[in-house]
Amino acid sequence: MRTSHLFQVLLLAGSLATGCGGTSSTPPPDSVDGSGTVGSNPLLPWKAGNRWTYRVTEDGEVSEKVTTVGEPEPVGGTGPHRDVLANKVTTLKSSGARTLSWQAYSGARLVRYREQSLRANTDTVKSEELWDPPRLHIDESPEHAVVGASWLESYEETALSAGENSSTTVRERWTVIADGESVTVPAGTFQALVLQKAGGSTAKTYWFVRGIGKVKEEGGQTEELVSYELQP
Repeated sequence: MRTSHLFQVLLLAGSLATGCGGTSSTPPPDSVDGSGTVGSNPLLPWKAGNRWTYRVTEDGEVSEKVTTVGEPEPVGGTGPHRDVLANKVTTLKSSGARTLSWQAYSGARLVRYREQSLRANTDTVKSEELWDPPRLHIDESPEHAVVGASWLESYEETALSAGENSSTTVRERWTVIADGESVTVPAGTFQALVLQKAGGSTAKTYWFVRGIGKVKEEGGQTEELVSYELQP
């Protein structure tokens, strides 16, 4: 499979990233400050320019994807949150396909408002999804970052495709199943907080490392962190 020029550029940037290998332990948990907002050591560092490269394995096929946080802009689209400011996040796959999503922290919660899937090597939108209330990406609140914590998320998902709209109510159960679990990925060995999400179309398990972000994901496909670049 040939890799697009843009993807090669992103991979080169990723190879110069901070986390290209080695062993890391989880720093002390101080991700939420006294005001209830995300502090200096989050589970998912969120700043324009931050970038993560993952090895993706699905049905025996291996590829890579690069996720980059962009600058804040209005969510746009037709949903109820169109005027909210959120970071535009670009995920570029080695096939040339792209996903654009609009995400932002609301207090201690990073949420998704809107997402578009684009056809490979084009700006043509293949499908779009909107969520109300916005869909949870990660919850940094102290009560949801301890082993045994479990909570239910519910939202209305609207799918736009080929001029047709469909809405579904989705309920997802999040559970913290481990903290300080050792996990080894191409970027190194880390001590991670492990979350499971059940409900929707696929159950998933996530490994998050404070100060770095998601280092592994399983469910439908496996994603493993290869490198990362975090802005100061």
